[in-house]
Amino acid sequence: MRAILILLSLSSTSALADAEKGKVLYQANCSACHGAELDGNGPAGAALQPKPASFKDAEFWKGRDEAALKASIKNGKPGTAMMPFAHLPAADVDAIVAFLVANKP
Repeated sequence: MRAILILLSLSSTSALADAEKGKVLYQANCSACHGAELDGNGPAGAALQPKPASFKDAEFWKGRDEAALKASIKNGKPGTAMMPFAHLPAADVDAIVAFLVANKP
């Protein structure tokens, strides 16, 4: 039982570290369009149609999983201004997704 608790503690600490790293990466790569508050209201996003996704909107999360978020970051979203961030290492994409998931409504 104690081993399970230790493993759970280590995994949640790791997830927290990933989310903290993801916050820094999000601010550097995503916030111009998606907003510092994850609300889709970044300064560059104001002129975009369709508007950038709001990660604070519960509707956004319906039917989306972490794999879909990773694919959108790596490949972009055709028909939108969401460009591919293929240059980001997989660990950085994972960290951004961990940050988004940790802050979903």
